[in-house]
Amino acid sequence: MITDILSSFPSLYLITAGVFFFAGTIKGVVGIGLPTTALAFLTLVVSPLEAIGLNLIPMIATNLYQFVSAQDIKSIIRTHYRFALIMSAMLLVTASLASGFGNDFIKLMISISILLFCVNNLFLRKWRMREAYDHFWQYSLGCASGLIGGLTSAWGVPVTMYLVMKNVTPRQFVDISGFLIIVGCIPVTVGYVATDIFNESFIIPGLIGAGAGLVGFRCGASLRGKIEPDLFQKLVLWMFFAMGLRMAYSALSSYGIL
Repeated sequence: MITDILSSFPSLYLITAGVFFFAGTIKGVVGIGLPTTALAFLTLVVSPLEAIGLNLIPMIATNLYQFVSAQDIKSIIRTHYRFALIMSAMLLVTASLASGFGNDFIKLMISISILLFCVNNLFLRKWRMREAYDHFWQYSLGCASGLIGGLTSAWGVPVTMYLVMKNVTPRQFVDISGFLIIVGCIPVTVGYVATDIFNESFIIPGLIGAGAGLVGFRCGASLRGKIEPDLFQKLVLWMFFAMGLRMAYSALSSYGIL
């Protein structure tokens, strides 16, 4: 239980605040990445499932704040509801399975896909979707987002891939990703509560993380308008490249390869 860890390691409150401030700052700049960034650091002091539980409240708080601050919310919902619906259906299923599903192999596959995508866009050529195929990519990447997200809390990776392929502006990236991630929080919360990944022992540290994450988000958002679009996109890709490397190392280590 997280309460046992807190009683023997009270400084976890400070660690939680520091981790989510840093993760919130990244999210404020690039519009995404809080759960993945937080998981990377929280798993150093708690188990992966406990890290997922700690992520839930800060993830909801920062993405709700991000979404209500979006421009033209109705247009975002009308344009991207297909992605949101298929993603939510898949998230409800996979989040309900997360507590008993070994995810080392899935983690490795995710890391490989992230690294290939980043290498292609950073060093080779940029993938761009044709507008005529937007619905196809919403359904396919929405499904991938749901499959990945419930087990790993990283459904933002396919969301990022979709928005980079769509070549949206930095402001659109932030607004659309905020919508898709806050929608995904609903089925994930249902699944995690039902399987006891999230319970009452996570509320206080979760609220601390949420407060720190919101402060970090505001700090990061203040820097967003000062970044050029190309630099903004490269920042997103390099962030996920680094996270993909760490995820690959973690997965391979679990198999005794590294």
